[in-house]
Amino acid sequence: MGLYHLKVKIISRGSGRSAVGSAAYRSATRAVAYRSGGNMRDKGGIVHDYRYKTGVAHSEIILPEGAPPEYADRQTLWNAVDTSEKRKDARLAREVVVALQRDFELAEQIALLREFIQENFVDKGMIADLNIHDKGDGNPHAHIMLTTRHVTPEGFGKKNRDWDKRENLLVWRKNWADINNRMFAEKGLDGRIDHRSYKARGIDREPTIHMGHEATALERKGVKTERGNYNREIQRRNAEREAREIAFESSEGDDNKEPPELKKERVDPREVEKAARRVEKIWEERRAQDLKELEEYLKAAKAEKIAEEMRERQSIAEDMHETRENYIALEKEFNRQKYEYNTENQELPPLRYLTQKAGEYVKSIAELRGEGAQLQKMRQSLSWRDWGRKAEIDDKIRQVEQKIAQEQDILKNRFHIDPAHAHVELKRLQGEIREKEHRANIRAARIQEIEEKQEAVKLDYHTQKLLNETRHDYQKIEKLLENMSKPPESIRERLLHEQITRRLNTITDENFREVIKNLPENQAKMLISHVEAKKLNNARRLLRDKIERERSRADERCR
Repeated sequence: MGLYHLKVKIISRGSGRSAVGSAAYRSATRAVAYRSGGNMRDKGGIVHDYRYKTGVAHSEIILPEGAPPEYADRQTLWNAVDTSEKRKDARLAREVVVALQRDFELAEQIALLREFIQENFVDKGMIADLNIHDKGDGNPHAHIMLTTRHVTPEGFGKKNRDWDKRENLLVWRKNWADINNRMFAEKGLDGRIDHRSYKARGIDREPTIHMGHEATALERKGVKTERGNYNREIQRRNAEREAREIAFESSEGDDNKEPPELKKERVDPREVEKAARRVEKIWEERRAQDLKELEEYLKAAKAEKIAEEMRERQSIAEDMHETRENYIALEKEFNRQKYEYNTENQELPPLRYLTQKAGEYVKSIAELRGEGAQLQKMRQSLSWRDWGRKAEIDDKIRQVEQKIAQEQDILKNRFHIDPAHAHVELKRLQGEIREKEHRANIRAARIQEIEEKQEAVKLDYHTQKLLNETRHDYQKIEKLLENMSKPPESIRERLLHEQITRRLNTITDENFREVIKNLPENQAKMLISHVEAKKLNNARRLLRDKIERERSRADERCR
């Protein structure tokens, strides 16, 4: 018998596992990185590394006609999705989760999924990101992430509201059952699946609910869960229905053999009393069993709740640790870029001064040589009788040559430039200045970009921290976060970590207003109420301390 499961859900910025721990839903990029077990950087520069995730058997992206070819890259595609959505509660993607048949090989499952995705989603204009998960635990399934906007060669356009209609879900459910049943028939297997409910098929049975991977894992470990108990109760009631149907069919057969009047005449009152006692005993045993099952259920529910809280705390602490590590990485890059920017800026003034002064001397030498050439030409134009004028010109030529020699010595000794190649050296220096100025401009832009990313990461951290303070287990989360910090390898690293920790844990009124501005209304109101109550409690505590100090001083004066 095959297993049927198809569920559709929306991934949006306004949803998540908790007010703080929306780990897989804050961005489409992060959600896809988790499902594909990949390493992706989102548009804010934050890296989501889930390469440690096991059980990802297959991943691929299927593009419709006319989609930009660069969207075949998972990081490019989902960063484009995140960029196209401006609202803080925007619907980022639609996810279809389907159970895969254990009777089919991986290659057959991939072929079925490709056909199903092409006919039902991609041909309609959606981009599909397919990820098959199979840990070998008997629960193979696929996550199909779908885009929600029209796609053109230029990118994403308007949302397609027709894809949200309920009729589509009914069609998808039927098509998934049909395509699997066709594969069962082709392989000669008896298994079949049906997308319809028991009621639609005319079967007097109650349907069980989907267990989910967490409840299934707990049940395998022997921990009874609420979902497991619910399904067991449904299975018990279904078994009773089947038993009653069998008994009714048997009694109908007996009644056909013997008239009811004769049966009634042979009824013994003592047998009736015995039957009543047996029924009473059965009911007593059932009540005792129910009490025992209820006690076990409450214990399992408590254990499941504790385990769920522990997982949620761990997830929140991991989110905050990742955010803090991203901030530290940005701070290190900022310091490196700032150091190199300052270094190059310090090198530019002396280089400009050298180029300017050397250029002045080169220009002066050129002018002196031109003046010497004119004097030589003037001397050659004089007749032999003008020996006095010639002597005067010779004296000026010697003075010019002396000045040229002096300035060449300055070029050579002070600026370390060969006068014979001065023009070439000046061009090289000017090129070096332009290159350093270009690098400095690039570093300045990168520094500004890093500062903007740091502000975004800090805002995210402040949001998580403030929302965590509204939880009853806030101290436990802080302890987990503290234990995740690796000991710094050097004094410099330790100082940097301490500085960043103080910066991230210090939340000013301006930071608080920024957090409130980016939160949904219900969370913002809850956080404002919590902070106001905290301020009121602090004021009361300070007043009590002040009264206590005044009372102590009064007692001292009396003594």
